[in-house]
Amino acid sequence: MKMIIGGEFVDASNGAVSEVINPALGKAVDTVPEATLEDLDHAISLAVEGQKEWNAVPLYRKLEILEDYCRLLTKPENVEKMAHMGAEEGGKPIEQSRTEVYANAAIFRIYCSAAYTFYGKTLPYNGEARSQGDVVFTIHEPLGVFANIVPFNYPIELAAHKLAPMLVTGNSVVLLPSSKTPRTAIMMVDFLHQAGVPANAVSCVTGKGSVIGAAAAADPRVNAVSFTGSTEVGLSLAKTCAKDLKNISLELGGNDPLIIFDDADFELSVSEAISGRIGNAGQTCCASKRFIVQKNILPRFVDELKNRLSKVIVGDPLDPKTEMGPVVRESAAVTVEQQINQAIGEGARLVLGGKRNGAFIDPTILLCTPDMSISTDMEVFGPVWPVIPFETTEDAIRIANNTKYGLSSGVITSDIKTALQVANQIQAGACIINGSGNYRLAHQPFGGYKYSGIGREGAVSTLEEMTQQKTIAFKGALNQ
Repeated sequence: MKMIIGGEFVDASNGAVSEVINPALGKAVDTVPEATLEDLDHAISLAVEGQKEWNAVPLYRKLEILEDYCRLLTKPENVEKMAHMGAEEGGKPIEQSRTEVYANAAIFRIYCSAAYTFYGKTLPYNGEARSQGDVVFTIHEPLGVFANIVPFNYPIELAAHKLAPMLVTGNSVVLLPSSKTPRTAIMMVDFLHQAGVPANAVSCVTGKGSVIGAAAAADPRVNAVSFTGSTEVGLSLAKTCAKDLKNISLELGGNDPLIIFDDADFELSVSEAISGRIGNAGQTCCASKRFIVQKNILPRFVDELKNRLSKVIVGDPLDPKTEMGPVVRESAAVTVEQQINQAIGEGARLVLGGKRNGAFIDPTILLCTPDMSISTDMEVFGPVWPVIPFETTEDAIRIANNTKYGLSSGVITSDIKTALQVANQIQAGACIINGSGNYRLAHQPFGGYKYSGIGREGAVSTLEEMTQQKTIAFKGALNQ
């Protein structure tokens, strides 16, 4: 499959390709171009001109075009094609991939709705002695060219957050999908062009993120970068962007806690512990990754968790019966396996699983103590349930906050005062009461504290980050 630059399906200028691997089979199912710096340069040059063309399109017409994109995307044949492609290259069960396609369209529509109420401001009339008779208001203007880097784990849904808010505010986008899951992004950009977005206003450049992602962030023609991925890469991009005072939005790693008190609804607690982790084989940024359980219910909780996870159907993501597929690559599974073994080496007790077969990791339960790496700063991107005991509310909050991350969190209890105490004191960008932290709405200002990132993605706040405010004043206009 070829990438799209300037509305054309093209190969890399040097002909290089990278393989797209089906992790369930461990075999290549396609290739995509491995873009050169010259290819990237061309895409950015076009984006500079494309941004001017797209920004000149009236808002109402922009939104009509993006609605046409949504209708095109959600045609049944396109849903099936994109969902199949996502499941094949990412390992996500097919029904979860279908859900992603519909989520993409929903996110576009929500940002389009937000654009209609994205007002400027009128400043207080005669609010200062020096402004008598002045009429002063603000407008929002686009930042310009965005270089947006999409992660592998939700390549369809999260691409919407890397396209919709930028496009509704008149920016252009050079979309840089993960080299592991690139093809659905190419389809999206093609649909945007078919819907009427100017060819130069959005391109999809495939290749190694360490090459083209870093170069895009350093290019002076790029005005802003939006990145979802690892904290390590995010820090590097932030340093690059800081040299030019370039806007950057970062949604990074997490080691999200789910605190379960002994007065919690037990069935709800176990169900949320499973559903909040198992999706996409545990490869979700805001999935619960630490299960902090009050001591006197811990044995029962672990037994029931083991009972249910041992029955999970693990297999081919294209089989509708499959509940959990592989992680994205065998190399990623090896990393998870090493993390499991490290936790065991630090004293964790293996209750279930712990085995790897290619890119597949068995659902794994570890009984841990609060001081272990997996209980603090080790983010495990796989189907692993570290269970950590606590005694008091203060203990639970201390354990939850004892990490460099702060993306999301959850607390399950029947006591509203306890729930609000946890929500108030936990250091995270979200706290879900009576649910896991694996919770994200398109309107929600999604993002984290500490090393989980900067900026927010969501319709209630993101349009501000896509634009810059300009003040326009009619000096003395109403003076007699």
